[in-house]
Amino acid sequence: YSTRLRRTLFRITRDCDAAYDAVQEALVRAWQNIGRFEGRSRFYTWLTRIGINEAYRGLRRRPDEALEIDGPDLVGERVPDWGSSPDRVFESREFLSAVDAALAELPLDYRTAGTLRDVEGLSTAEAAEALEIGERALKSRLHRGRMALRAKLDHYFEEGYA
Repeated sequence: YSTRLRRTLFRITRDCDAAYDAVQEALVRAWQNIGRFEGRSRFYTWLTRIGINEAYRGLRRRPDEALEIDGPDLVGERVPDWGSSPDRVFESREFLSAVDAALAELPLDYRTAGTLRDVEGLSTAEAAEALEIGERALKSRLHRGRMALRAKLDHYFEEGYA
């Protein structure tokens, strides 16, 4: 589980060292508290919750990272028209790099929800459980995060990449 957890926590923290530290702490805490694992969820979901807690704890200690939970509404006034052939854009390395940079700019709660659901493939229920929030709250964060991401990437489609 450590490789997958490290990948998840890197996407959240945006820092290799912070992700590695959070994984190590999460694995130690999971080992120390394995008796508390009741099996009501998948083990990875439980471990991810511990890892996220450790990652957030590390981010709180860093003055350069704003720990923004339920931050400002970043959903734009309009939904951009992305044209009829987005496949060309998505295949571009430049675009993938821009997606990564745009993800890094999202508030932490949007970035975390999107990482768990869209990147790591957890179900809505699993991602909500890992974040200790309701499914409706997770869906709201996902929607707002996706719309903010789309707004940040709109210029790729306006410049004719699509």
